Amino acid sequence: MQRPFRIISVDLAGDVFCVRLRSTRIDDHQLDELGSELARLLDEENCRKMVLNLGPEEPECLVSVFLAKLINLQRRLEAVGGGLTLAHASEYTRNIFRIAGIERFFHFYSDEKSAIQAWNPPA
Repeated sequence: MQRPFRIISVDLAGDVFCVRLRSTRIDDHQLDELGSELARLLDEENCRKMVLNLGPEEPECLVSVFLAKLINLQRRLEAVGGGLTLAHASEYTRNIFRIAGIERFFHFYSDEKSAIQAWNPPA
């Protein structure tokens, strides 16, 4: 039986895992749980393609730790031939990625549908 997720919610669009944060506010102690839940998708659910929705409201959390979790997740997904795309990132959120110098490591899309289509372009 699948264990429930507390920090994220997940929907499948074909072979793409669409992930949303259940709350925009993530306390420091919940960041480890977030990382564990995202890792479970890879380890237990065989996730290879992921869309992480970062909006429409910006996540409120310790930014450096959150970014480190996303970088780790991206590396793990790329190691198995997949990847991570980000959807609904506001200009404020994108600016955080720019300032941190990591924007170029991620693909940003205005909405979830566009991010899914990037993984599975129409024939």
